[in-house]
Amino acid sequence: MTNYQLWTGTYTQGEPRDGIYRLGFDGKNLSVLESWGGLTDPSYLQPVGDKVYAVEELSEGGSIIELSPGKREYRRWTLPGSGYCHVTALGNLLYASGYSGGCLAGFDLGTERLCEFIEHEGQGTDQKRQERAHIHSARPTPDGVGLFVADLGLDKLFQYRVGPGGRLAPHEGQPFVRVAPGQGPRHFAYHPSGRFLYLVTEMGQTLRTYCYDSGSSALEFLNEYPLYETAPATGDTAADVQLDPAGRFIYASVRGSDRIFRYKVTADPGTLEPAGSFSSGGKYPRSISISPDGRYLAAANQLSGKVAVFELGPGIPAGGAAKLQIPGAVCVKWAGKE
Repeated sequence: MTNYQLWTGTYTQGEPRDGIYRLGFDGKNLSVLESWGGLTDPSYLQPVGDKVYAVEELSEGGSIIELSPGKREYRRWTLPGSGYCHVTALGNLLYASGYSGGCLAGFDLGTERLCEFIEHEGQGTDQKRQERAHIHSARPTPDGVGLFVADLGLDKLFQYRVGPGGRLAPHEGQPFVRVAPGQGPRHFAYHPSGRFLYLVTEMGQTLRTYCYDSGSSALEFLNEYPLYETAPATGDTAADVQLDPAGRFIYASVRGSDRIFRYKVTADPGTLEPAGSFSSGGKYPRSISISPDGRYLAAANQLSGKVAVFELGPGIPAGGAAKLQIPGAVCVKWAGKE
């Protein structure tokens, strides 16, 4: 039987305490292998090789944490800005996204210094959610030459070129693409071919597909699909999106209805077919992650403090393969996963 490892980040209610957990999963049961204390709201994790990087989502300032399995000690570097809720890796560089600060911080692990800091300006149409810029996530382009940055507050998916030392410059041909006003782009994922991007809009509750041209590094909008049964539900917000390793199915989590929606990727990866939805196994699924072998999907249910794991197959999962109480669970990452 294959043994898996699953990393979990949490909201600690603004107080330093155990905030990151390494879980074991044997195909039937989840268990806590170890945890790290003295952390405040480590809301997003990024495994990189044998290390894990996390950001603390603080109202003032921010930090990146580096930790390793089996070692209680960890390293912490401070960042300018605030509200860091996502971190991604590009070689020896980390880029952290600040929601409340509308900022993007680049950190060079080689020099252990800040290499970039950008603050977006402006506002969107939704005065409650888009009163200013809110950068929610960033990921390297499929070819590694740039960085896509989702700004929920400005309804834009920005693209930056990565230059020497990790410095960023707006893409000259297509500095950004827009979504419909008030939709709020949040997280996105790539098809294994690298030719397609799938973007979740938080308030719009939609899944948008784009074709990525590696020659021009430009995106072309293709289609938009609903993340609801019949009509958008008031108060529901879409959160995360993941593809299985073979690129056959896309999964997206929605908070409020607390469901995970599934779409089948057709022979044309820009076109999707509805393939049902299922309960997230708890309340308020903020993060989902698929195991490297594509067998299991994990969901972090924030308000019920529950990590749930589902076995994937050709049909909709009938129930959770395993569940474990982790207070404030908001991020799940299988070891070795982006």
